[in-house]
Amino acid sequence: MNTTETQAKQSQAASQTPERIGPGLYRRGDTIFARITVDGKRTWRSTETSDPATARKIFREWRNQQALKSHGIELPVAALERNRLTVGKVLDAYIAAGCPTKKMRPKSPRTVETELRALRLIRAYFGDRAAVTLTLADCDKYRDWRNSGGYVAERTLKDGRSVTVRTQGGDRGVDLELTSLNNALRLAVRRDELKVNPLVGRTTYGVAENVRHCREVAPTPEGLSQIEHWFRLKKEHDVADLVCFLACSGLRIGEALPLEWEAVSWGKGVLHVKREKRGCNPFVPLLPELEQVLRGMQTRARSYLLFPSPHDTGKPRDASKINGWLNRATKALGLSHVTPHGMRSYFVTQARQSGLTDAEIAMLIGDKTGPAIIAAVYGDLRPEHLLKQAHRIKFRVAMKPENETQPIANAA
Repeated sequence: MNTTETQAKQSQAASQTPERIGPGLYRRGDTIFARITVDGKRTWRSTETSDPATARKIFREWRNQQALKSHGIELPVAALERNRLTVGKVLDAYIAAGCPTKKMRPKSPRTVETELRALRLIRAYFGDRAAVTLTLADCDKYRDWRNSGGYVAERTLKDGRSVTVRTQGGDRGVDLELTSLNNALRLAVRRDELKVNPLVGRTTYGVAENVRHCREVAPTPEGLSQIEHWFRLKKEHDVADLVCFLACSGLRIGEALPLEWEAVSWGKGVLHVKREKRGCNPFVPLLPELEQVLRGMQTRARSYLLFPSPHDTGKPRDASKINGWLNRATKALGLSHVTPHGMRSYFVTQARQSGLTDAEIAMLIGDKTGPAIIAAVYGDLRPEHLLKQAHRIKFRVAMKPENETQPIANAA
């Protein structure tokens, strides 16, 4: 019997007056229906059979399930499905939901991209494991697996060849990956696919003392001048422009690379930007040094983008390539390691030494966290500035002559 005939038969049966054949059971045509209560409402459910004995068994099973639910007892079928739920399926559901936050709000595209990369490694290790069997000890085993180079990544070289590389995570990378897994498990609990999150209470492996902040990878003013000069000699003016732009604007490299020339408002003296991490203050002031950099870039412009790719002017530059160029420059010059994000710290340091408050600097770089993050992460004061400020300290008050120390009343 095809679907059309089945629907027609059910419709005809529903239109007939039900014949009561037992407690809660009624016959309509050739099908027996049960009169049950679902979520407090009386409704009909087809037993899909015409045999009274089979219909009574089905009806009895429904009533037993309702009784278990009313007393908060999990159904055997639900428990079985929960035990069969693999980590891979948990990750699939989390990704399909868009990797939401705890409050089911969307994350920034950059954060989602980072989580998706982390979840690839989690899937490689935990994918076929039942989610309910995870323990905190599994986190330690995962850490050992990552640090021993257990994950094999496939990469494509410039000549098109594919190679496999064993990668190591490090404690910060492992923490990020396990946090992404914890987020997926939390969503499964919210959807009642899991009773509890098996990774609740996991401690992080990273130690605050070992975290390298961006101020540790920032250049000095002299170092920045040397880096720029090195790039100019190499005829890499685009890279030199980007390095100077980051240092004079305080932007993240992800905020700077997509910028277009239309974002530059010469008349208003601002550069309109789209902040990452839900940042505030969507503009950067065109300070004299920044305007000088932009004017020089304008004479060499070859795209509507400020920093177009050398291979395709319709696309922005690759951020990873800039890291590589900075590594080569600092090694050639014998300088400390410098990164693009270190230029953001350079901007903050110059602003602090120029007398701006941490609250003002936080607004200039578009960080909603406020002055706390300036002091904890970005802020730095160079030794020469500290020495200069130290000479302002006075330990004694100059003594006044005796005739000037008499009280006003006695002098009168």
